[in-house]
Amino acid sequence: MHEISPSLNPFPHGGGTSGPSPLEGEGWVRDISMTMIAVTGIGIISPAGVGKEAVLRAYSESRSGISEPTGSGLPCNGIRSAGMVRNFSAKDFIPAMKARRMSRFSQLCLTSAIEAAKDSGITISDENRYRIAIAAGTGLASTDSTDLFYEGLLREGPEGTNPIIFPETVQNIAASHIAMHFVTRGQNITFSHADISSELALFYGAGLLRDGEADAVIVSGADELSVSAVTGYSAFGVVSNSMMPFDRSRNGFVLGEGAASVILERREDAEKRNAHIYCTLGAVDIASYPSPNISYDTTRNSMLRAVEAALASTGITSPGFISACANGTPDLDRLEAETLQETLGTTVPVTAYRSYNGYFPGDGLLRIASAALCLEQGMVPAIAGLEQPLEGCGLDLVIGRARKLNADSAMITSFSTGGSAAATILRKYR
Repeated sequence: MHEISPSLNPFPHGGGTSGPSPLEGEGWVRDISMTMIAVTGIGIISPAGVGKEAVLRAYSESRSGISEPTGSGLPCNGIRSAGMVRNFSAKDFIPAMKARRMSRFSQLCLTSAIEAAKDSGITISDENRYRIAIAAGTGLASTDSTDLFYEGLLREGPEGTNPIIFPETVQNIAASHIAMHFVTRGQNITFSHADISSELALFYGAGLLRDGEADAVIVSGADELSVSAVTGYSAFGVVSNSMMPFDRSRNGFVLGEGAASVILERREDAEKRNAHIYCTLGAVDIASYPSPNISYDTTRNSMLRAVEAALASTGITSPGFISACANGTPDLDRLEAETLQETLGTTVPVTAYRSYNGYFPGDGLLRIASAALCLEQGMVPAIAGLEQPLEGCGLDLVIGRARKLNADSAMITSFSTGGSAAATILRKYR
């Protein structure tokens, strides 16, 4: 049985899903009418580059943003590689008095939203601010702020805590900063569901537009790199100093950080205001199958279900290219390769954006935004660091240099520990 929490259904009034209700046995979700949702703005702050132009250059030149960590205290934790956002100053985007009180997580997320809104050309005013919604996804949020807050509590008791820091310890703080910056009054929600957090935010945001509960949605996904994140993941033995998705020598992932935001609008609204449309949403499908908390779904039931449902939702046989979620861990890469080969065969080009930015739980929006840019540009990046594909893998892995490809669609996969899975399909705008 494929199970999904009823809380994952963004259409509480019955619209937007097909098949049985999540409360009635077979509980996977399939949306069948997202093609009228357009992506009109993209903002990216990532290790590969700050801004969409820099990111596209890195992808086209096969230049990874992963390098030796500096200036963060991370080397003391024994790592020699990290996906750090460099050449970034929040004060270049956010008023200095506001930026200095924000965590790095909030700075990255808000900046990406500012860039996306600027890119879209959308105007927020008294006439529409109640119709602008925000949906964000994050896996860890600001662990640095949490550590700092509880250090004071443990050292001096309640009187030693800093109330200014506390707001930055909660996971919905970035979405709150976005709302305060743009003075929006629409729905505001944050998802924290491991590696499909951003996909759930995208799913929910598209549902608000489809159901007429918003006229535009700022969807964001972000996480920050911190000492506690490195310490925690290292304890599980999954952190490596080299990022080699789908490589037979892979031995774990390089931790990263970053943020991405997209502006979603109904296609007809975007066309009326002559907005630039990067692509439309073909499908955002979620599935889950019970698995131990720190393990992937070794049955591949959730992975297969998400991919098959996304294909069924769009009515296409296979996407033009695949943005895989492979992160260099032995289990995930093998399970994903088997899933993609079983469902899509061996002829669809496959890339992996985590090879450029490292891994962080909220990176789904970064990978989706990256795919949207590359889909429009007619380019599929090579998988950085991949030299010898894993044994038995028949996938068309893009190796060496970026490939020119005038694709009509792209699929972005997200498979998480705990058994959750998501598959997103983007369609090229015609």
